[in-house]
Amino acid sequence: MMKPTRILYILTCLGVMLCACQKDYLDANPEHEQNATNFFASKEDFIQAVNGAYVPLREIFTGSFWQLGEMRADNTSFQYNAGDRSGFGREQIDQFLELDDNAFVYSFFQNSFIGIGRCNVILDRYAPEKINDDNAAQQIVGQATFLRAYYYFNLVQLFGEVPLVLHEVSSTDDAFSSAARRPVNEIYEAIAQDALTAAENLPENYQQDNDLGRVTSISARMLLAKLYMVQQQFDRAMEQLNIVLQSDRSLNADYADNFNPVRKNGVESIFEVQYLEGPFDMSSNFMYTFAPYNGGTDITGFGLYPGAESGWNIPTDDMLNAYEEGDLRREKSINMNFIDPNTQRTVPYVIKYRSPHAIRYQTNENFPVYRYADAMLMAAECLNELGYAGNGQAFTLLNEVRSRAGLTPQTDQLLANQTAFREAVWHERMVELAFENHRWLDLLRTGRAETLMRAHADREKAQKSYIPAAAFENINLLFQYPRRELLLTE
Repeated sequence: MMKPTRILYILTCLGVMLCACQKDYLDANPEHEQNATNFFASKEDFIQAVNGAYVPLREIFTGSFWQLGEMRADNTSFQYNAGDRSGFGREQIDQFLELDDNAFVYSFFQNSFIGIGRCNVILDRYAPEKINDDNAAQQIVGQATFLRAYYYFNLVQLFGEVPLVLHEVSSTDDAFSSAARRPVNEIYEAIAQDALTAAENLPENYQQDNDLGRVTSISARMLLAKLYMVQQQFDRAMEQLNIVLQSDRSLNADYADNFNPVRKNGVESIFEVQYLEGPFDMSSNFMYTFAPYNGGTDITGFGLYPGAESGWNIPTDDMLNAYEEGDLRREKSINMNFIDPNTQRTVPYVIKYRSPHAIRYQTNENFPVYRYADAMLMAAECLNELGYAGNGQAFTLLNEVRSRAGLTPQTDQLLANQTAFREAVWHERMVELAFENHRWLDLLRTGRAETLMRAHADREKAQKSYIPAAAFENINLLFQYPRRELLLTE
């Protein structure tokens, strides 16, 4: 039978990646037509291809990542829609009931490999003499290696062993030879190598405004630090984080500015997925997806699509109760004013990604991937793991994040040992980075997923009568490898 990479890579790399090259590849390759053979002829062609390697991120973040990163965890759930049950595939992810043919899980898997395939084509076709610009050539390599590492980093955490494909797949033989899933440590090694290459080739900042939003060397060092923390190599992670902390990034004075489209790619941003309002197939729609499904026009300013297109990523009681009294982040992240007309109960919903816009379902909100506050909390955690020191730099970093939120500082009297500080940092990550797709990955990394999710399940079942008896029975740490891919290998 056909291997998964035949469909996933041959069609992707030869068809999708070169959007302008939708030709019949069985025909000869006339020189006046662009195709996979003759497309890479200039710097502009490589830049266009790199732009294409970012594109799958938009679908991943609007379509599936918030389900795998937030709803899978204890941060969010969904508004039960008794009148339209077509959203059960998403509900299953929340309740650990999804099957191996879940369309939303597969969408994440597929789009990640589409991105990887596009990066492989760029790197295999890379030719400095065609680019004829040393800075541009370095940036092309840096961006492609970062993106490939980023796609793989999320895949390996969520699925475990996956195929490790580091070259363009252009034949059936290539597809067969690259289909086998590889050990996790082998994939981590490839991620580290790509991220290091990216860090060495990318600038810390771009000089042209139209390059804002591209990944930088600071983005690559954040990815490396996250990889090392997953591997519990806190000293190596801290080496990378020191560079991030010494860069020109800083906290925004106002927490809400991180999600304000007028302030995109600002001083706190290290990497964010770019969206553009308008009919260009580049817009975001988070505020519609996260709005209560029966919210009418009051929440977005426009009517919602009927059915199960809204009512997702709804904050749980666990999330609401995690905020300390006086935490300014709560009111800037969650609205508590909607009363469900069917149940007369308050339905909280995420407002981080709510902003004025002119076209229905086409918003201008970027999605933050890495922020400076994330780096500060990562560094505080690493420093503590390397050796608790009361009121040292770890406390300073933690308290700067808390200060912006209007909270009192932590002290060594309140956090008297390494364990107490560790738990405080983990808690701070939950509220600071809420609804930004960090929670499930943090639970996996810190080994708390099963314990916390079983306690969360007990609370959910006690509160919600519609939860199936089988929900949360098996707290699977990894998503099932997609059935479509398994069937293609039999």
